[in-house]
Order: sequence, then C-alpha cells, then structure tokens
Amino acid sequence: MLSAGMMRLVILLSVVSVLLLIGMIIFGFWMFDFALVRKETVNFDAGDDLLPHMDVIRFRSKEAQNKIRQLSCEEVYIKSFDDLLLHATFVPSPYFSRKVVIAVHGYNSYGMFDMSSVVPFFRGMGYNVIIVDDRAHGKSEGKYIGFGWLDRMDVLNWCRYAKERFGKNCEILLHGVSMGAATVLMTCGESALPRQVKGVIADCPFAGAYEEFGYMMRSNYRIPGRPLLYFVSMVCKLRAGYSFGQCSTIRAVKNIRIPVLFIHGTKDTFVPPYMTQRMYKACRSKQKYLYLCPEATHCYSAFQDMDTYVRHVTDFVYNIDHPEEEEKTAVK
Repeated sequence: MLSAGMMRLVILLSVVSVLLLIGMIIFGFWMFDFALVRKETVNFDAGDDLLPHMDVIRFRSKEAQNKIRQLSCEEVYIKSFDDLLLHATFVPSPYFSRKVVIAVHGYNSYGMFDMSSVVPFFRGMGYNVIIVDDRAHGKSEGKYIGFGWLDRMDVLNWCRYAKERFGKNCEILLHGVSMGAATVLMTCGESALPRQVKGVIADCPFAGAYEEFGYMMRSNYRIPGRPLLYFVSMVCKLRAGYSFGQCSTIRAVKNIRIPVLFIHGTKDTFVPPYMTQRMYKACRSKQKYLYLCPEATHCYSAFQDMDTYVRHVTDFVYNIDHPEEEEKTAVK
C-alpha cells in the first residue's frame, strides 16, 4: 500500500501530466490553424530580416506585374488530385518555343507577387512561363496549405499540363522560392516526375516541416519545437491529410537525378542557409550547383544582386542544354 503522501504525489503527477497533454493538444490545433489554414489577408513578411526591404520588393513586383499584363497573358486552370481548381498565369515566350518554366511562389503569398520579377530573363532565354498559385493561395482553391508536400502533386499536374500544351518534346524547368523551392525539390524527388523536366532551381528552400517550424520556435520563442510539433503534425494529418514527417525536402533531394541549382542568401534568418547547404550535400544529382548570395536576406537574392543572380541562372540553363561542354570544362 502506498502511503498517503505518496498517493497525493501520484495524483498530483497524474493531474499535471493530463493537463500538459491537454495543453499540447490545444497547442497543436492552435498552431495548425495559425500556420496551415488559408489566410483571409496575404502577409508577405518573412521574418524581421525582410521587413526593411518590403517597399523595394512591392515596388519591383508591381512594376514587373504591370509589364506582364501588357503581354498576351492567359489565365489557366487545372484540377488537383483532390479535385481543387488550381490557377496559374501563362506568359508566352516572345517567339515559338517548347521550353517552359513552372514558377512556384512562397508561403502565404501568390504567384504574380513572388515570381513576376523572374519572367523577363526567362522569356529572354526563350521560355514560356507558367506562374502558379499554390493551393490555398491566390486564385487557387483550397483551405489547407500544403507546405510543399501536397503542392508537389499539383506541380506534377502542371507539368502534365505543359506536356499536353507543348507536346512530348517540350522541355520543362522548375523554379521556386522559399516554400515554392521546397515544393519543386519535393516534386523532383518523385518517381513519377516526367522526363520532360530537365532541371530545377530552388531559391532559399527549407529542409522540411519539422526543421523549419522547429527552427522558428527556437529562434522566435526560445522553446524546443520537436515535442510540441508532434502534436501539430498529428492535427495536420487529421485535417490536411499529411504529416510533418512526410514533408521532408532533404529526404526528397536524395532521389533527384536531374540538374539542380540551389540558391540562398547568407543573411537569411527566416530559413537559415545551412538548410540549403545540407540539401546540396545530400543531393545525389551529378549536376548540382550552389550559389550563396552575400548579405541577402530571405527571398532577396535576386534583388540583392540581380546581375549575379541572372548569370548563375543563365549558366545553369546553358549547362542543361550543353552538358557535354560542361564536362569538357570540368576536365580542364
């Protein structure tokens, strides 16, 4: 028999344990609603490091969108695997071409805001550009944010759309920023990736849901993320259909065999550059490149040094088209 004192201690510990469990479950539902349910208003802020640059980003984006609207753009729609209507803006090449860029935006943004600024130099290389709105973003349907995992299936559908529109001999390039970068990397890790996808550009991707949310909880709130995130993951699986364990970019890159260009700003405090460096090392592609933009914050590498950014992208595209020349150069 337990003594009265021990019995009280057991009861106290049991009550505390139950309260902690209830608190963690409540936290799981709260954080899921906060981070992964579609927002009524768009918030482009990605950490304090980006705030000083938001006026520049908004101005450049608006300027680029106005130029795009002067072209023969087209609003296009496809259905997702779970019957959502997905939207994209199609920007044609200045001349006939079977080359296509599928451009994927970041978290809680929309396609034209994040990706309009890259349209001019891709069109200059003869690419048609498909600027997508992720599920639960922009003009696309959906209540829950896919955080790259559900979106990878949507990008596969956009690849099929490009193949149907431009034929089986088309050449597809995937380009994403932030969550969009994680999305295109996860897409390229799929065995169902069409052979028409020739390369992928990933600008400031996160390594996975656990890694990114855990990093944000440690850096912003000084609390250990992993124990609490297990409960958020359980809620996400229950409501959105995927777990944080499934949403792993670093696992996906181990399956990538096509050329990859990784880009990251060295001053990024929203998605730290070490995540991209880890993925670059883990990637098994024989044609992989890493560009770390000095002093750039999150999603700001193209604005920090546009000339160098364009040069790296142009060189990457050229090496995809002329792999034998790249091998000769490497031998020297």
